[in-house]
This record gives sequence, C-alpha cells and structure tokens, in this order.
Amino acid sequence: MASELSWKPLSLFYVEYPIGDRFGKLLAYSSMVPIFIIISNVTLIVSRRDLHTLFYFLGCLSNELSNYALKSLIMQQRPFPSLHPSIESSGMPSNHAQFMGFFCAYTTLFLSIRLSQRSLSRRTTLFIYLLCISTTLIVCYSRVYLLYHTLFQVIVGITVGGLFGTVWFLVVHYALTPIFPRITDSCIGQFLMLQDFTHINNFVQFEYTVVRNHIRIRPEVPM
Repeated sequence: MASELSWKPLSLFYVEYPIGDRFGKLLAYSSMVPIFIIISNVTLIVSRRDLHTLFYFLGCLSNELSNYALKSLIMQQRPFPSLHPSIESSGMPSNHAQFMGFFCAYTTLFLSIRLSQRSLSRRTTLFIYLLCISTTLIVCYSRVYLLYHTLFQVIVGITVGGLFGTVWFLVVHYALTPIFPRITDSCIGQFLMLQDFTHINNFVQFEYTVVRNHIRIRPEVPM
C-alpha cells in the first residue's frame, strides 16, 4: 500500500546541495536561518508576551503572504527547475531574500531608532549591524549558489523585503507603539498577559532586578 503512494518532501526544511561540496553544504545550512529566526521569535512571544515582538512576528507573516502573492502573480520560473523538482513554487521574488530583507531592514531601524543611546554600546550596536547585514548577504548568496534563484530574483526579493520591513517598522513605531498601553490594559491584553517593554532600557537588567527583589521580599517557606 505504501509503495503505491506518491511522496514529496516538505520544501520548507528541504535544501539540496552538490554532493562533496562542503561550501555548498555550509550555504545550505545558512538557508535555514529564516526558520531559526521565526522559531526564536515565537519562543520570545510565548515567554515574554511583548507586544513589539508580537507585531514584528505579524510583520513577518504579512511579508510572507506578500511574497506568496507576488510569486502567484509573476509566475517566473526558477533558473534550473530540473535540479530541484520538489520545489513547486515559482522563483520571483526569492522567498528567502525577501524574508532576510525584511529582517535586516526592521532590525537595523529598531537599533537606530528604538534602542538608540539606550541600552547598547556603540560597539555592540555596530556588531549587530554587521551581523544582520552579513547574514542577510550570505543567505541571499546561498540561493544563487545553490541554483534555487537567479541573481535578479534575489535582488528583487531583498528589495521588496527591505521596503516592507521599513514600512512595517514605521507603522509599529509611530502608529502602534503609542497605543500599546491601551492594548495591555484591555480585557484581551490582560487575559493574554501582554506586556509593553517600550520604556525599559535594559530588559535583562530589569528582569534580573525584579526577580532579585521578589526573592528578597517573599516569605520564607518552612522546610
């Protein structure tokens, strides 16, 4: 019975590279970066309930939906479809490039505007800038090197993602952040225990201080 079924891989986690190509293998691993970012984001949402993190995640989902819509509209073939027969989606624009463009634009703006002169040193900020940009370029290059996309498809993807990330950050920062207190005070916000960390300069230090103070004032439990 099983032999009569047609099987296909889950393309989200399925990346091929040339056999014996160690550099290609490393680039294949780099193609998994968007998945790691999403998993990290969901973990932060569940553990912190931070509104800004939640809206960033909603921006990622909206960016993915726009990529799906553009691919369905443009329907441009991938450069070598016979090499990756399991990939059924079209190639324009590159999904990975658009995701990383969104990530890079949003993160750099977040550092420049939201965290400017607050909790991070200039050296740390510069390091994160370089890390975001270099990671984005590596992921985008991997899609061309592994022959999943043409260079133009990747350029369009990173451009669309960058523009989307810029617009989404401006919407969140200037339109949504001012109403975060109303959201957290609403019935739904209290039920979901949503939190607003906008005015906390250093969340790690804040959490550490709160926990330490709680330990000091809590009543001792008899052994």
